[in-house]
Amino acid sequence: MGEARSAAVLIDLHCHTLPLSSCSGLTADALVALAKERGLDGVCLTEHDRVWPRDELAALRERTGLLVLSGVEYSTDVGHVLAYGLEPGNASLALAADLFALAQEQGALLFLAHPARDGLLRVNHDTVTWFESVEAINGSDSRLQNMAATGLAHGFRLPGIGGSDAHSRAEVGRAATRFEATINDEGSLVAALRSAAYQAVHLE
Repeated sequence: MGEARSAAVLIDLHCHTLPLSSCSGLTADALVALAKERGLDGVCLTEHDRVWPRDELAALRERTGLLVLSGVEYSTDVGHVLAYGLEPGNASLALAADLFALAQEQGALLFLAHPARDGLLRVNHDTVTWFESVEAINGSDSRLQNMAATGLAHGFRLPGIGGSDAHSRAEVGRAATRFEATINDEGSLVAALRSAAYQAVHLE
């Protein structure tokens, strides 16, 4: 499962790799190598509508020596949603209501990804409660977009998460989430996110 990480660690919670995310130009091994070079303690692979198989993820951790976690980025009717703690094998979920029901069933957490990118937040008074918070800093978004997203996180009265949204070498490590807890697997990641003892940080 990888070596346990001590307090005050930096984890990039939003990364895409080939072949599971066809829009990416990075293999998982290349991503991890760059993350290590740029001082990250771990990465979370959030492929589009796909969860990494456990055996492949374990082999990647063993091969690279870095904490590598699995999440997923779903394309839904309310925008892109980052999910942490879901079991492998879940197909594309286009309706956020279905994704929320699954997250409740499996004890997973949902965050709105790059919520200011499209200029319209497609959640309302009822559906906003489905989300733990938002991605406050996205390494591929503009300063103004991240400021707007951070404002939304304040509306949740919770810190937002940070991630690079890396699809290329240049994007790796632009943003991350700083945790004050030991994280060594997806379960401890979810626990740390529930605790709200984390902070989105811009690293470039």
